[in-house]
Amino acid sequence: MSRKVILQVYPTLGGPEEMERRRPIGRDREAYQNMIESLVECVQAADELGYWGITHVEHHFHSEGLEISPDPGLLNLHLGHYTKRLNHGQLGFVLPSRDPIRLAEEIAMIDHMLKGRFFVGMARGYQARWQNILGQHYHATAAPSDQGEIDSRNRDLFYEHFKIMKLAWSEDLLTYNSPDYQVPYPYEEGIKNWPPAQVTTSRYGVPGEVDGDGTVRGISVVPKPYQIPHPPLFQAFSVSESTLRWCAREGVVPSILFGPLDIVHQLATAYHEEAQTAGQSLQFGEKIGIVRSVHIVDSEAELLDSVERYDVPVWQGWYQPFGFIEACLRFPGEEGPVPAAGESVAERLVKSNLVIGGTVDQVKRQVDALLKQVPFEYLIWLFHWGIYPNEYGLRQLDLFSKHIMPEFGMTYSPKAPVSA
Repeated sequence: MSRKVILQVYPTLGGPEEMERRRPIGRDREAYQNMIESLVECVQAADELGYWGITHVEHHFHSEGLEISPDPGLLNLHLGHYTKRLNHGQLGFVLPSRDPIRLAEEIAMIDHMLKGRFFVGMARGYQARWQNILGQHYHATAAPSDQGEIDSRNRDLFYEHFKIMKLAWSEDLLTYNSPDYQVPYPYEEGIKNWPPAQVTTSRYGVPGEVDGDGTVRGISVVPKPYQIPHPPLFQAFSVSESTLRWCAREGVVPSILFGPLDIVHQLATAYHEEAQTAGQSLQFGEKIGIVRSVHIVDSEAELLDSVERYDVPVWQGWYQPFGFIEACLRFPGEEGPVPAAGESVAERLVKSNLVIGGTVDQVKRQVDALLKQVPFEYLIWLFHWGIYPNEYGLRQLDLFSKHIMPEFGMTYSPKAPVSA
């Protein structure tokens, strides 16, 4: 099993001072153009240095400037043409608010355009500001993860849209019938009087698409993905055992967003057990993604300063209001507030192991300790490009690629291109 490093780049339009000065920076044309140009510099460096992949999120209406990626697939396609080896993907497309067939088409097209340097991440969605609006036609509101009715509806839509998307890739003739989605529509009647039924579809289309009366009875989603049977699948920011077990059954790579190593090991064990039950022969840690931030610096004081500058604005300004600090940084059995009294967010990020940081030797020891707990296949680096000054981010990429990746077998050497 080769190990791989994925850069999780939202991306962001600037640090807190820039976001305040240019408010609302998300609507700033110049800032967006600067971001696109700087991302090219980022991906070209990652490509040359042996990183496996880069990924973006799907979020909408981010006037604040923190996560400017309403269509990560477009970023994948644009940036992919500036790289030769780097894989491009998302963590991820928010399935409950997406039409699964249109998404299947978009993914297949990008997969072809990048000739297989493409992977697909999926998410349920947690931001009500945009998901309640864009998902309204599916009654797909943001998931509060409280096991209530809204959470259940979101989860059901996620699973169904995932199923339809995969069927669209695998089946030459797609038919589907459920209370929420029908192919064709209406399912029982079909789509009557398809004009070219006899002269074109019945002669050149998939057998069964139309019947003798010229009624559409099924569809053929084109094109098929470039990769066989489809691009690698990832689940965005997995925080529950039930999600990990679903990922294992479906062959999906989870991205585990927990700091404490005991919890990471527990979730990885659940994934491995479920994969074995599903008949998959995996090494422990294979097809597991672990989410971390990394800072290679000269001292503990410099580490805390870097975390305060580049990680805390995201964790405190965005993740904490949504409950991620409480969920992801609490130690097993710990009581009281997180962070603890007298403890800063930066200190908790380091203490919980969510941040790997320090000198080169210290980072090596921390990576080694993580691998001993969970010999992961993917390290997903929360790489806050845009909050980082470009020179800081490029230096971190360079240091990690030269001093850490070779020692732990993380440098990417691509195989021959996948055949269509």
